[in-house]
Amino acid sequence: MRQISSRTQQHRAVPVHSLGISQILAYGLLFYGFAQLKQPLAAQFQLSELYILTALSLTVGAQACLAPVFGYIADRYSALSVMCFGFFAGSAGLGLLAIGDSVWFLLASFSCIGLGMGCATYELAFSSAVQLDEKHARINISYITFYGAVASSITWLVTGPLLVRLGLENTLWLMMGVLWLAGARMGVLARIYTPTHRQASNAFARFRWSELHLSEKKAMGLLAFAGGCEYLAFSAAAMMWISWFDSLYQDLAIAVILASIYGPFQLCGRVAEMYIGRRFDARLTGAVAASLVPLAMMLAYIENIYMSALAMALFGMGHGVLTVTLGFVTNLYFRAEIYGRAKGWISLPRSLGLAMGPLTGGFIFAQFGNGFLIIVTGCFLLACLSIWALLFQPPTNQIHIKPQD
Repeated sequence: MRQISSRTQQHRAVPVHSLGISQILAYGLLFYGFAQLKQPLAAQFQLSELYILTALSLTVGAQACLAPVFGYIADRYSALSVMCFGFFAGSAGLGLLAIGDSVWFLLASFSCIGLGMGCATYELAFSSAVQLDEKHARINISYITFYGAVASSITWLVTGPLLVRLGLENTLWLMMGVLWLAGARMGVLARIYTPTHRQASNAFARFRWSELHLSEKKAMGLLAFAGGCEYLAFSAAAMMWISWFDSLYQDLAIAVILASIYGPFQLCGRVAEMYIGRRFDARLTGAVAASLVPLAMMLAYIENIYMSALAMALFGMGHGVLTVTLGFVTNLYFRAEIYGRAKGWISLPRSLGLAMGPLTGGFIFAQFGNGFLIIVTGCFLLACLSIWALLFQPPTNQIHIKPQD
């Protein structure tokens, strides 16, 4: 009973729900919201919707290059402080969109939004979870991704009515205010919660490639490669599912319904990871989840509506678990005081893949048609093999190594 009570107290000591809600706001208002904002923004700036989306993609890609810098600052100070800056930067970006009417305002605003995306989304939230309670980082990361899974749904349900009732400018001001409050909340938390590794010592741990163990180097390479392949293929597939099913069944309504299935099942995958998967090695659950994704792609190739529905369910569950895996497994090899820098380098190809995916998916589908799924499946298989290979790299972080009987 004392052990259970102690664990409960440790979980309560971490602002995991604040971190989770922050991901709804960060992803929702700085990324997913543009699905509905792009049309009125195009009219305001007298540009095409494609121009707005291209600017967003380039922004996400550019901030990816700064991921190692954000990781360094998170280790040097605290991830919560970096998140505070990110929300304020994103808030400023939306404010510039509200008052701007030229391309220069648009570029300046997306630069701020890019900083917000880089500093306030999953990578820094995961770093916060590791810094504040490394021993229970896996379950806390699961909670954070559980909140993040509903970011798109909540944003799309709210943004549309707001645009109708308030108009674009007032909607942007409201979104700006919400992000400012989130930044203030992160600032307060940064003052209250001191990372556990900073409590013990003021020394700044070194992170050099030459000083890493061979297992750590291999794990870092495998995670970076897996994340890059996974998110490149995921974002390409996610943007093209409707087009694929429309070409398969010649019915847009059915295509939209089938494509929307993966979202709820992505949430199911994260719930399964929270309550069942955490009993097993995170590398093993990640490898099994990674295997579901190429299987789903193969089933989606079959012209049968039930197989298509099953494919989308497996696709969602597999990727839902993988989000937790790619966030936590890094901590099996890199302790809290260097996690931010390791995760920064590992997340660099992931973020680039996420940014390049939509344009890559559209190009492949236009050029190869039915070969689209085959090419994307190959990319998922590369990610899957990389995650399975992690099982041969023993963890080096003593906090997560179980003592031998």
